[in-house]
Amino acid sequence: MASGCALMALAAASAQAQTTDAAQSDRLGEILVTGQTDGYQTGATNTAAKLPLTLRETPQAVTVITRQRIEDFNLITVQDVLEQTPGVSVQSYDSNRTRFQARGFTITNFQLDGVPSNFNVGASGNSVMPDTSIFERIEVVRGAAGLVTGTGDPSATVNLVRKRPTQDLKANVSLNYGSWDYVRAEADVGGPLIASGKIRARAVAAYTSRDSYLDFQHDTSPSLYGVVEADITETTRLRAGVDYLSTDSRGGSWSAVPLFFSDGSRTDLPRSYSAAARWNRWQRENTNAFAVLEQEIGRWVARLAYNHRWTDTESLLLAGSNSNFFPDRETGLGLNVVNTYGISHTREDSFDGYATGPLGLFGREHEVVLGVNHYDRELENVATTLTPAYGLPSFTVNRVTYTAFPSIFTWDGDVPRPTTVDRGFPSSTDRTRQTSLYGAVRLNPFDGLKVILGGRYTDVDTTARTFSTAAATAGELTRTTKTGDNKFSPYAGVVWDLTSSVSAFASYAQVFTVQTQRDANYEQLAPLTGTNYEFGFKGEFFDKRLYAAVSGFHMKQDNVAELIQGADPFPDGTSPYRAVSGVKTWGAELEVAGSVTPDWRIAGGYTYVHSENADGSRFSPDTPQHLAKLNTTYKIGALTLGGGGTWQSRIYRSMPIPTGAFQSNGQPVTATGTVSQGSYVLLDLLMRYDLSPNVSVGVNATNVLDKTYYRNVGFFNAGWYGQLRRVLANLRWHF
Repeated sequence: MASGCALMALAAASAQAQTTDAAQSDRLGEILVTGQTDGYQTGATNTAAKLPLTLRETPQAVTVITRQRIEDFNLITVQDVLEQTPGVSVQSYDSNRTRFQARGFTITNFQLDGVPSNFNVGASGNSVMPDTSIFERIEVVRGAAGLVTGTGDPSATVNLVRKRPTQDLKANVSLNYGSWDYVRAEADVGGPLIASGKIRARAVAAYTSRDSYLDFQHDTSPSLYGVVEADITETTRLRAGVDYLSTDSRGGSWSAVPLFFSDGSRTDLPRSYSAAARWNRWQRENTNAFAVLEQEIGRWVARLAYNHRWTDTESLLLAGSNSNFFPDRETGLGLNVVNTYGISHTREDSFDGYATGPLGLFGREHEVVLGVNHYDRELENVATTLTPAYGLPSFTVNRVTYTAFPSIFTWDGDVPRPTTVDRGFPSSTDRTRQTSLYGAVRLNPFDGLKVILGGRYTDVDTTARTFSTAAATAGELTRTTKTGDNKFSPYAGVVWDLTSSVSAFASYAQVFTVQTQRDANYEQLAPLTGTNYEFGFKGEFFDKRLYAAVSGFHMKQDNVAELIQGADPFPDGTSPYRAVSGVKTWGAELEVAGSVTPDWRIAGGYTYVHSENADGSRFSPDTPQHLAKLNTTYKIGALTLGGGGTWQSRIYRSMPIPTGAFQSNGQPVTATGTVSQGSYVLLDLLMRYDLSPNVSVGVNATNVLDKTYYRNVGFFNAGWYGQLRRVLANLRWHF
C-alpha cells in the first residue's frame, strides 16, 4: 500500500504538467492498436487481452520498447531490446545461442503482430531472431499472457509489431561503424502508391557485417522487408508483406571458456578465447509471409491474420568440449573434440482471427472479444554424415575413445575441414499442431472499476517420427510417437481507479505451455501447467507522459523444463532436459517509462524473483534474484545526451569441480561444487547531435567501463564471457 501512496503522491506532483497525446487516425487503428508510438510511451496495447487497453488498464506487467528508444540506444537485434527490458535476463551459451528469462523461466512465447510463432532459443536454440529494423515497437507482457495467445507462458510473451506503410512519403537511412569492424547500413522508405493514399507501401533493408571480440568469428546478416496496405472500402483494410533474414556466422564458437584446470585451480583465459575451428559455420535463413484483413462491422471490428514462416539451417561446428574433461594447467591439453554437421528445415503456419466491440448490458456499455487461433509447425532434421579429417590424436577413458583437442594455449583454429554429406532424407521430424478458442468480456459495473473475465480452450497434439539412417534401410520410418492434450484455462483481472491517475489491479491466469525441449530419450516433454497471480498499482503522470507501476506476483508450475547438466548433446546440437514439478515462484517489480519533461525521457525498472523446488531448494539459480535497469536521455537544443545501467545479483550453478587428486588413468577426481558470477554493474552512454532537422550523428558505447563478467556459468562445465566495451558511431538521415 505504501507503493500505491507513493504513486498517488507522484500524481499530485505532476497535476499541473501540460501535454497532449496524439490522437489515433481511425477506428481500426484505435481498436486494433495499430497506431505508432510517441517517444518512450505508447497509447495502448492489446498483447495481453486483444482489447485496446492502455498500460494502466492492463492488469499485468507490460513493457513497450518504442521505435524512438530502439533508435536512441541503437538496439539492432531483439537481444539488444530484451537486454534493456525490465525483468528480463539474458544468458549466452556460446556465440550463437542465447536464452531469455523472466520471473525465473525461459521465454518461449513469441508473436508476430499478435500471431503466435515459435522461436526456439536457449541451449536448444536453432532459430534466427529478427532484425529490429522491421519493427515499430516490441511489447513484452511478463507473467502468463495466455488468454488469447494459445498457450500461457509463466515468463513473458514477446510481441514483435512490424512497421506499417505511412500515409505520407517518409524515408530514413542510417549508417553504423564501430568496434571489431562493425559495419551496418539500413534504409526505410514508405508512403502512398496512388494519389488518394488508399494504397500504401513500405520497404526496409538492412545489412550488417561484423567481426567479434572472439577469435576467428565473422558474421553477416542481410535483412529485407516489404509490405503493401490497401483501404479496400471505408471500413475494410488489407495488408500483406514478407520479411527475410539470413545470419551467416563463420568461425563462431560452439563451446565456452573452461572454468577450472584439472588440478582444481581457476582458469584466467582471455575474453577472446574460442575453441572453434575457423571453418565453423552456422547459417540460418528465415522467411515470413503474412496477410492481415481488418473489417469494421458497425461498432465492432474484426481481424484475420495469417503467417507462413520457413527456416532453413545448416551448421558445421567443432569445439574443444569442457563437458567431461578439464585442461592441464601447464600444457593446456585435456579437452576432447566435439564435431557435428546438421541440416534442418522448419515450416510454420499460424492463424489468428478475432472480433471485438461493445456490448450493452444492465444499462452500461462493456467490451467483448471472441477469437480463434491455430498453429502448425514441423521441424525436419536431415540425415547427414561427417567424416573427420583433422588427424588429431585420440585417447581412451573408461573404454570410450575421444579425439584429443590441442592445447588451449596454442589453439589457432586451423584444422582440416571434415567431409560432410547431405543424405537427402530426414532422420527425424517433429510436428506440433495447436488450436485455441478464446473469449473475454471487460465489464464496466460502475465508473472507475473494470473487470476482465475470460478463458481459453486449447487442444494440442504432437507427432515425432524417426527414420533409419543405416545404409540398407535408409529413410525407413522406425518409430512414431504421438502425444496430445487439451485444457480450458480461465482468466480474471480487475482494475480499480483509486484516483484520476492511479489504479490498483489484480489478475489470475492459468499456465498451459507446450514445450519443445527433449528428455534424455529424445522424447518431447509434457506441457507445462500452473497458475499465475499478480497484483499491484499503476499510474500515469505528467499529463500521461510518464507511466509507472509496482506489482507483486506468485506462480506455481509443474513439468518445468530444466537443463540436464553434463549430458551429451543430441546430434542436432541441442541439449536434453528433465521435467521438474512443484516449482514455486514469487517476487515484485517496479517500472517507469515515458517523459518527465518534453526533453527528459526515462525507462527502466527493478525486479526481485525467487524460485524454489518442491523440496525448498533453489530452482534456476542461474537467474539473478535482483535485476535493475535504467536508461535515460536528455535533449539540450541540438544535443542529446543519455545512457543507462544494468545491475544484477549473483548467479550460480552446480558442476563437477576437480579436487586436485587424480585417478590412475590420469583423469582428475571431481566433486560437485558451486560456481558463480557475482553481482555486477554495466554502464552505457550515448550522445547524438542534430546537424540539421533531418540529419544527426551519434555515438553509442556499451559496457563503457569494460567490465569482465560471465554471462553464463556452469553450462557444460564452462562459462561465457559477456561482451567487451563496444563503441558504435552512427549517421542518420530522414525526411
